[in-house]
Amino acid sequence: MWILDKNHSVSFRKAASSTLAVLVVPLFIVMILFNWYTIYQQQVTVRENRLSTLGVYQARWEDTLTMLDDYLADTVANDSDFSDFAYARTETGAFLASLRLDANARTLLRAYELLGAFFLYSNTFDYYRLIYTDSYPLEDLDLLRKLVIQAGKEDTISYTWEWVRLSDRTVLLFMYNFHGNLVAAMMDPVLLDLSGLGEEGEIFFSMPGGEPYCPAAALGEESLPPVQSGGTVEWKLSTGERYELTSLNLSRDMGSICFAAPTKTVFQELSAVQFLLLAITFVLLACIPVSWLTLRRLLLEPVDSLTSTMEAIQGGDTSIRVPQTSRISEVNQISQTVNTMLDTIQQQKIDAYEQRLATQHAQLQYLHLQIRPHFFLNCLNIIYSLAGEKKYQSIQELALNLSVYLRHIFKDGSKLVPLETELTSVENYIRIQQAGAQIPPQLKVIIDADTPKVMVPPLSLLTFVENSVKHSNRQDSPLEIRIKCSRLAGEEEGTGFLYVTISDNGGGFTEDQLKELNSPGEDIYTDRHVGIANIRSRLHLLFGSQATLSFRNLIDGACVELFLPINSEKDEGELG
Repeated sequence: MWILDKNHSVSFRKAASSTLAVLVVPLFIVMILFNWYTIYQQQVTVRENRLSTLGVYQARWEDTLTMLDDYLADTVANDSDFSDFAYARTETGAFLASLRLDANARTLLRAYELLGAFFLYSNTFDYYRLIYTDSYPLEDLDLLRKLVIQAGKEDTISYTWEWVRLSDRTVLLFMYNFHGNLVAAMMDPVLLDLSGLGEEGEIFFSMPGGEPYCPAAALGEESLPPVQSGGTVEWKLSTGERYELTSLNLSRDMGSICFAAPTKTVFQELSAVQFLLLAITFVLLACIPVSWLTLRRLLLEPVDSLTSTMEAIQGGDTSIRVPQTSRISEVNQISQTVNTMLDTIQQQKIDAYEQRLATQHAQLQYLHLQIRPHFFLNCLNIIYSLAGEKKYQSIQELALNLSVYLRHIFKDGSKLVPLETELTSVENYIRIQQAGAQIPPQLKVIIDADTPKVMVPPLSLLTFVENSVKHSNRQDSPLEIRIKCSRLAGEEEGTGFLYVTISDNGGGFTEDQLKELNSPGEDIYTDRHVGIANIRSRLHLLFGSQATLSFRNLIDGACVELFLPINSEKDEGELG
């Protein structure tokens, strides 16, 4: 993990935000998931309770239905009172038998809530008897009487049931016909005490098509949507109200028993404890941005200010200062330390600038020393002599060579130049020396093909050529100056050394001069070999210990050896 990795660096803002996210966000997510799971479990429990209650009512329906089947079949087949009723010789006998059947039927009416009425009918005597405990409208009773009498007119043995639509409800009518003697029973779902689950909603029975046996007051007469037994669907009424509809099927395709409860939002289903937990969750959520803003104001903004200051310093602006406005003392202490450091850096820059001015002044002094008055006057005398001889072409060439020479020695000494440029300046200098001379000096240059573009310090070769011309003791024969440049390969591609030798036949150095040149003093501007000392100093500034400069004598003259490092990736360099 990057937080524990000592070798991995990370911004303070990232570390703070990551720590906050690792600690707070998971806690918030856990609390949200816990609340969601609690609500989900509560919804599951409610659905299970609804199904359990519906299962109880379903069992009572099925018990009543089973009892009714058994009772009607047993009455017709085995009950002596029904036999007396069916085989009575007189209407009085049928009446007396019906009284005994009436007593048994009333016992069942009291025992089973779903039973609404019993019916007896004798086609022989056109005798009809109604047994019931609840009150029904006369038109409903008349409809039932007609249905019973109509079924009893048939001289068959049959057992049938059918739905009968009354004025305000639908009931089930079960009829057992034995050769015109009929016993019937009516199941009325409205009679069942559907007290519900202790929550807002409606429990009711519906027929297979979705039509309620008795429409609930809150639901109207709307048909139910398809729902699997034991399942729950959302039911939207024409009024726009939404209900959760749970259903269990009844046997014999008689419909289903349903529970319809108004659809509640998540918040409506929460208990007081759940509301409290949810409120705590949202309070913690609100604390996240508050904590972040506090952290940002007290710590991140000062750190950002410190970072911006560091970037400005990196860009070279040392005048900027870090504001010490944080309420955290440690941050103010860091800011104060940085400001103190900036004051020190600014003072050091001033000192370095003054030192640079002194160095530039010394370099300018060196350039002035390079232009010897007698050399310049000698050039003017040569031009005058050539003018007297009307050698205007020679004057033009001398003036051109002199201008190139002067332009080169005044070039910025902190910039590197190609070797071929330095050699061109040497050749121009030799041409100037050759003009008007009785025994002109000679120059011979030998360079490898891969060395002309190698970068060297300006005047690094010209200075030694000037010394050769200036200190030569040749009088009867010409001075010969030889320059040889070769490239020594390095360990890596594009690196190596430039090896330069500058030799002459001008008599060489004395022993004291060699000792002085190979062990130079510290003051490079007051010695008599000021040009050579200047070159040695610039080589050290540019290349450090990688560049070497040595002096030795040959049989007939002096030799200077230069070793300069080569880096092909560095096209131009600067001193300092």
